[in-house]
Amino acid sequence: MYNRYVVVDLETTGNIYKGGIDKITQVAAVVIENGEVIEIFSMFVNPGKPIPPFIAELTGINDDLVQQAPSFQDVAPMIAELLENSCFVAHNVHFDWRFLQEELKLSGFPSVVCPSIDTVELARILLPTAESHKLGDLAKLFALEHENPHRADSDAMVTAELFLLLCNKLAALPLVTLQSLYNLSRSFKSDISELLSALILDKLVSSSPKEEYDIYRNLALRKRSYEAPAEEASPIEFSAWKTLMQQNGHPNGFEYRAGQIQMAEEVYDAFSSARISLIEAGTGTGKTLAYLIPSLFHARKAEQPVVISTQTVQLQQQIVEKEIPVLRKLLPFSFQTAVMKGRKHYICLQKFEHVLEEQDENYDTVLTKAKILVWLLETETGDVDELNLPTGGKLLWERICSGGNSTGTSNPWNSRCFYQQAKHRVLFADLIVTNHALLLQDATNEDSLLSSYGYVVLDEAHHIEEAASHMLGEQFSCMQFQLWLSRMGTLETNDVLSNIRDILGDTLDPAWKKIHHVLKEVKWESDELFRLLRSFIFEKNKSKQADSNVRVLYRYERKTEKGKLWNAITEGADRLIHILEELYVLLQGQVQKSGRLAEYVIVQQFITLVDSLDEMRQTLLHLLLQEQQDGVTWFEAETKGSIHSTIIYKQPIDVSDLLADRFFAKKKSVVLTSATLTVNHTFDYIIRALGLSDFCPSAMAISSPFQYDQQVRMMVPTDLPSIKQVPQDEYVEAIARHIIKIAKVTNGRMLVLFTSYEMLRQTHAAIKETGALEEFALLAQGVSSSRMRMTKQFQQFEKSILFGTSSFWEGIDIPGESLSCLVMVRLPFVPPDHPIMAAKGEKIERGGGNAFIELALPQAILRFKQGFGRLIRTESDTGTFFVLDRRITTTFYGKRFIASIPAIPLYEQPLQNLLELMENG
Repeated sequence: MYNRYVVVDLETTGNIYKGGIDKITQVAAVVIENGEVIEIFSMFVNPGKPIPPFIAELTGINDDLVQQAPSFQDVAPMIAELLENSCFVAHNVHFDWRFLQEELKLSGFPSVVCPSIDTVELARILLPTAESHKLGDLAKLFALEHENPHRADSDAMVTAELFLLLCNKLAALPLVTLQSLYNLSRSFKSDISELLSALILDKLVSSSPKEEYDIYRNLALRKRSYEAPAEEASPIEFSAWKTLMQQNGHPNGFEYRAGQIQMAEEVYDAFSSARISLIEAGTGTGKTLAYLIPSLFHARKAEQPVVISTQTVQLQQQIVEKEIPVLRKLLPFSFQTAVMKGRKHYICLQKFEHVLEEQDENYDTVLTKAKILVWLLETETGDVDELNLPTGGKLLWERICSGGNSTGTSNPWNSRCFYQQAKHRVLFADLIVTNHALLLQDATNEDSLLSSYGYVVLDEAHHIEEAASHMLGEQFSCMQFQLWLSRMGTLETNDVLSNIRDILGDTLDPAWKKIHHVLKEVKWESDELFRLLRSFIFEKNKSKQADSNVRVLYRYERKTEKGKLWNAITEGADRLIHILEELYVLLQGQVQKSGRLAEYVIVQQFITLVDSLDEMRQTLLHLLLQEQQDGVTWFEAETKGSIHSTIIYKQPIDVSDLLADRFFAKKKSVVLTSATLTVNHTFDYIIRALGLSDFCPSAMAISSPFQYDQQVRMMVPTDLPSIKQVPQDEYVEAIARHIIKIAKVTNGRMLVLFTSYEMLRQTHAAIKETGALEEFALLAQGVSSSRMRMTKQFQQFEKSILFGTSSFWEGIDIPGESLSCLVMVRLPFVPPDHPIMAAKGEKIERGGGNAFIELALPQAILRFKQGFGRLIRTESDTGTFFVLDRRITTTFYGKRFIASIPAIPLYEQPLQNLLELMENG
């Protein structure tokens, strides 16, 4: 084990270390020996060049501060001496290490050679569920004092404290986990193998304490906890409890809001009278508790569970992690909850045990294995949503998640199966939390786990139509097919096919050579078909070519498509499907032989791959060679993607009858709720879209408690061109100028919502190119980082602008001063040529209706309401709502958008006048 660690942090003028393009402005080091801090070193450095405004804003280090500081050449001897016989530690070690080495070289010093440890990597392994591994976020997680983030002295001290905490956690891991991590450590970026080997030796020679983990087959798991039922208080009726709460309050400080009481009563009454109810609950109503409380009262009284279904994982987590603990303190009885997700969410321990033995050089794969080893010591659910996986780790998860062949008597891990445990919890639950996709999938399967439960709450109910359409549709992904070929491999690669042949021990069977040959044919024919598909899509989208990587769509109808390219596609598809059928028959022969070895993981993987081959073959046949009577079909491809980026889709045009017959008719009572269900103050659109007309649902709209007229102002600049009358490039330049001017008045704190990624990218690039907002953090979806990380960064920087599309229109919650200005670039109409939209519109027009009024406008208004809802999240929030699309005041339908949100002051003037109005309060 290393005896001396030097924890280093640098501040620099930028990210380019090569050739001294960017320079160090501050260096700090914390020396640790025998687990204690023995020395702290910190010094500003004169970089010999101006510090960029954005860096000065971020770090607080400006030109004046470093003017009298020594150059790096002056401090280089001290730094070189400090690092002697030490292990170099940093948070993102390669950044600091490379900068130091380059500066030492430019100062005439030889390269320093020493082991290094990256606390980012160590944290990713030892904190597998942490949402972020940024230093500031980890400091908050461990309550470490971090007074000056992005200053080297503060960052180095926090990194040192974090490193000591991580070392302690590493030392506390059980022996079998340390041994498995050691086997993986040669692929880590950090030099921690010596650290691990010392810990392993220490545990081997010391007397073993009572083991707190479940050790089985050289894997350590968290021991399962069993809750004994609590003593029940006297039963109480919901109405009596509610009256008690209103009169006396609750010792835990809970207060019912007026709208919350109204909604809770409606939910309870809907369940008691077995009817369907639609409830639009405005922001701030407290709708989650308003349906959870009556649901639990009803579940206990009827002795039947209530299913709570959401669209997003975030809301599921909020219910389980935030609301359920509140309810346990609030309600006069105990209750059981269960979370149920699709089986691919759960790890299969047998598969993980198998892949752990594989030698793998891929860094993301090795890192994921290490994270899972630690996670298994902590998780009770085995649910992947707890994990923060690297991008490449998601491919590994596909191999180790629970599947149809994961359970059975031959699986030695069956008694510890997380998926089976989740199903078992459902059987004894009062409240079952799930997602729309699984709930609707189960609705089509009589034998499924959730289909028999009669009482349901659908939160985020405005997504039900979309979820049902996706669930009832089909898709063929060329990338998934390529991954299938890669996983199966050939006899020349060390993949499933060669491994299964070795296990069966029948290497002389000529069928193997035949399979090998046919697989090569499949690879050639599939690549040829995918090339043709890609060419066809771009031939049909010549006017939509883009400089950036965007997805292009083309709606096709098999019976009407013509031309040489289409004929080549159908001929190629026919050839490929026949070869796939031949391959399936050959592989099935080997599946039958492998039955006697079903306990082997590789055999289960082989059977799963063969089954999925048949599914993909049938899907391709259906989508490309058979007539489509009941849906819309289309292709999607990425402009800059490979030939494997194409996806073929089919979805039903109308899901209303299917939802009515397969779902709503089979339930006793369903409550549908969302902040956005009404259009023009009626529920007509959502009732029609979801097939609820025959059920005569009750409907209730509960207003938000917020004083919107005092908290928000809406502003529409009149000096912008009409988007329909100018080219997009000209419109982008105009909105970029407007956003810059608005940002300078608001000091950032802006969320800018777009309806297309292409316009977002162009606007973001145009603003950056001007250099007018150098001191601002410009965070763009699809350019900067993940949605969650961008949201956190937006809240961290004082001057920040967040450019978002799609998922940013809903589901993000940024209360307080972090967000004080919302800019909506365009009214959120779905493009009329989108395949689903076009097909639905055509159906309406054939029936004598108006597709714009009955479909496009209602959908856009619901989206508009979702976007507007991002601005005011608490009673104390205030802000300005800019709409840059003049159609909101110049068209007959624009009034409907304005009428769909709470009444707020509206100002329509040239931008300069609006900005003066903002500055004057």
